[in-house]
Amino acid sequence: MIEGSCSLVRTNPVARQTLTRFRNPVALGALVLGLLLSAFPGAAQALDVAPWQRVLTAHVRGGGFDYAGLRADPERLADLNRFVEAVGAMDDGEPLASWLNAYNALVVHGIITRYPLDSVRDVDGFFNTVTHRIAGHSRTLDYVENQVIRPRFHDARIHVALNCGARSCPALSSRAFTTRTLDRDLDRLARAAVANRRHVRVVDGGLRVSEIFFWFSADFERDAGSVVGWLKRFGGEAITALPDDAPLSRLRYDWRLNAAR
Repeated sequence: MIEGSCSLVRTNPVARQTLTRFRNPVALGALVLGLLLSAFPGAAQALDVAPWQRVLTAHVRGGGFDYAGLRADPERLADLNRFVEAVGAMDDGEPLASWLNAYNALVVHGIITRYPLDSVRDVDGFFNTVTHRIAGHSRTLDYVENQVIRPRFHDARIHVALNCGARSCPALSSRAFTTRTLDRDLDRLARAAVANRRHVRVVDGGLRVSEIFFWFSADFERDAGSVVGWLKRFGGEAITALPDDAPLSRLRYDWRLNAAR
């Protein structure tokens, strides 16, 4: 077992519960690696986010992304391609900030190489069939989200940081993620998402919420006991005043492209 991992397991309740189910040394080693990566996310960040930051600075606006502008901007297109190439060669042990940046950049890259589009759904298998070179392997976006990010970094706030290129997705952050600022950036994005009526509305003593809170309900329940409990952590007075068993209903998910207007 990796040095220092014993104390980590003792202080992590998820680890203690999961550890009892592992008898295979290989599986146990994978568990410990994931815990260490999530507990010490700043230890190994090597991916240079500067090219991605230049793309974001130039083309994130008004809660959307200016795909048409990027297509006409050769310098920032070169930056995007440079960053995507770096994602392909990055180490698999990169921390959460790098994986969030990688996912978001690959969504933008996937759209821009096929632009104009009305929706990512116009591309067959955009998330679960189309592959990208990521950390030395050919992987889909769904694989990155559900086989790397979610199981490795147990934090439901990732769902306000990952952007799927749709209007109903939480807005693409104008700041590239870094380990130094990640925690407060995730809090900021969570507060912004919960305050946005596109994602959360208080209606007749209950909540109408984005499909995201149904698709990934287990993540929010793990972190806060319930979806409502998670929303109350980041919501304003109207939400915090609701009972923990306030009813939830779904908002229609708008898959139209999140193009800046």
